[in-house]
Amino acid sequence: MKHSTKRIFSIFLSAIFIIAALIIFAGFIKPAYKTITEKRSEVMAREKILAEAETAISQVKPILSDYQNLSELQGKISLSLPQDPSLASALYQLFYLGSNSGLSIESINVLESPVSPSAESGLFKGTGTLSFVLKTIGSYEALELFLAKAETNLRIFDLEILKIEKAGEKTPNIFNFNIGVNTYYLSS
Repeated sequence: MKHSTKRIFSIFLSAIFIIAALIIFAGFIKPAYKTITEKRSEVMAREKILAEAETAISQVKPILSDYQNLSELQGKISLSLPQDPSLASALYQLFYLGSNSGLSIESINVLESPVSPSAESGLFKGTGTLSFVLKTIGSYEALELFLAKAETNLRIFDLEILKIEKAGEKTPNIFNFNIGVNTYYLSS
């Protein structure tokens, strides 16, 4: 074989290899490249969804914590303003406040007034009032302590009546007190 024929034959063979490489590229690599670009776009879409979900979660977290704080607040309000008269609880609290203050409670009169309707139509029909009249004996300092504790008590007590009388000549610092207080409840 002549040298020029070898050269043409090697060029022809090189062209066949180049054409074969292009066919292999077109047949195998191009579909794989297409699959890779589809996977990349899918990953980018999922990352976008994840970022949106994280944003939504970060916005919901404060709302959930506020809601949990509201349920705690609702529990505290229901202790201050119960949904029924809770007469036994109110009596216990008054006796506890009196005994811790140094007042001796002789008698308690209770009056439950009818429920006053609510101006707004909502969950509750209105508020009811329990009125207590306590006849007590003690010192003026004990009365001050009782009133201070009633003012900061969890259940709301409003002072309505306060009458002070001297207990007797033999006891200069002891008085008879007539104390009228109101407490409230919600009617559902």
